Amino acid sequence: MSSCVKPGFTLWRDLVINLVFKEIRVRYMGATLGFLWSLGNPLAVTLTYYLVFTYILPSAQERFALHLITGLVHWMLLTQMLSQSGEWLTGNANLIRKLRFPRILLPVTGALTILVFWLGVMLIYAALFPLLGGVPSLALLVYPLILASFMALLMGLGLALSVIQITVRDARHLVEVFVPLLFWMTPIVWVASSLPTAVAKWMAFNPLAPYFKSFKAILHEGVMPSAGDIGLCVMLGVTSLLAGLLVFRKADSQVEYL
Repeated sequence: MSSCVKPGFTLWRDLVINLVFKEIRVRYMGATLGFLWSLGNPLAVTLTYYLVFTYILPSAQERFALHLITGLVHWMLLTQMLSQSGEWLTGNANLIRKLRFPRILLPVTGALTILVFWLGVMLIYAALFPLLGGVPSLALLVYPLILASFMALLMGLGLALSVIQITVRDARHLVEVFVPLLFWMTPIVWVASSLPTAVAKWMAFNPLAPYFKSFKAILHEGVMPSAGDIGLCVMLGVTSLLAGLLVFRKADSQVEYL
């Protein structure tokens, strides 16, 4: 049985790897520095926020630049996943018509491509972490769990959006309108303690809040997130991913006739 499964797995794995490399090559085709250009924007943004909020408009909050950039780095991952997920299927319609393969490989490829570029952003963040005032701590041991849960949340939403985009072509534009609004409801440019009690109570219902509170605790404060936040992150991530997979599975017939 294993001899029958392995060749198929190897074939699909190679297909995903080839598609990821193709996306990377296409994005920077003809550029002299190629992939290195993906590091330019996060480097410029990080240094700009550091200079502005450290020397030009210093905040009363300690190491505010680190708090802000930590949130923005993870927000970049969210915006890329949600904005690009609508094209995971519709953007590969020709490939779907020509080849027979598990359609789930297309969202996997799209997510991996985004992750590759985002890891470049994280390299910049890690290199500048000490400059921003960050101090490594044991809390970093929990970071992979929070990040994996965050990715699961985004992947579940992305799977659902990729299916919705097939029949509702305006879905991508709705996401582009909604995501910036959600940004201001997420503890990135503000902290809960600075809000009026009534406002903070409502902001706590934002499902992204426990993730960004946990990122802040680990990377800005150097402490473990609360057990409640960790549990919420894992629960929301698993629930989103399972729901996204269920929606995607039920939409197989739609995918075939893109």
